[in-house]
Amino acid sequence: MSLLNLASDFFTALNAHDLDKVAAAISPVANIHTPIGSFVGGEAYREWMLMHFRAMPDFTHEIRGMAVESSATLAFELHATGTMTGSLALPSGDALPTGRAIDISAADFWQFENGLIVEYHLYFDRLDFFGQLGLPADI
Repeated sequence: MSLLNLASDFFTALNAHDLDKVAAAISPVANIHTPIGSFVGGEAYREWMLMHFRAMPDFTHEIRGMAVESSATLAFELHATGTMTGSLALPSGDALPTGRAIDISAADFWQFENGLIVEYHLYFDRLDFFGQLGLPADI
């Protein structure tokens, strides 16, 4: 199976809130870096996504645009949407629901080893994310 197909299956599971399947695709020692924080492993990723799903139960992801694949590396454009109907847990405290929607573009860079994601780098405009949700940029 191609790496892009693995990513497609990953986001199908994520959109279905099948976090067991999602966490199983990420190595327990994977380095994960996002504009909101960095952490290690599939279980930490599960908790990070649970935080987002509590805030945006309709949070969905779609691979769009360019994708570049090599033997062990995948890079692709991602599109995410959702509506903040619940609290968003942040280091500065819980942000209360705003009822506002997001429509965000992102880029993912994944490195694979033995069929698992071992490096996961997610890039998106954090200020745009918080701004669309109606939250202060300095959270």
